[in-house]
Amino acid sequence: MRMRIRLGAAMLLAAALGGCAGVMETVGDPYVAPGKFHFLKCPDLATRLDAAEARHKELLALMERSGNGVGGGAVNMLVYQPDVNNIEAELRALQQAAAEKNCPANVTKAPAKPEPGMGPIH
Repeated sequence: MRMRIRLGAAMLLAAALGGCAGVMETVGDPYVAPGKFHFLKCPDLATRLDAAEARHKELLALMERSGNGVGGGAVNMLVYQPDVNNIEAELRALQQAAAEKNCPANVTKAPAKPEPGMGPIH
C-alpha cells in the first residue's frame, strides 16, 4: 500500500513539473514585460545587448567568487540568482526583438554620447 502511495505521489509530481515546461511559451517570460524592447532600433538593441551581456558576466563572476566562501551557495541563491534570472530574461527578450526586426549580427553602434560638461579640450 505504501509503495502505491509513493508511486502515485511521484507520478503526480512528475505531471505537475512537466506542465511547467511549456509555461514560457504560452504565458511568456515572467521577468520581462512583453514587447519591452520592440520600440528600439537595431543600434539601440545592440547597445542594450552589450550592456546586458557585460552585466551577466559580472554577476556570474560575483557568484563564482562568493561561492568559494562559507555560505556562498545561500548568498548566490538569495542575492545574485534573482539578478541573473532578470538579466537572462532581458537577454532573451533583446535577442528576440533583434531577430524580429531582422537586425544584422554586426550592427554598427551609435557613437557614445559624451558626458555633460566633458567637451573637447582646446
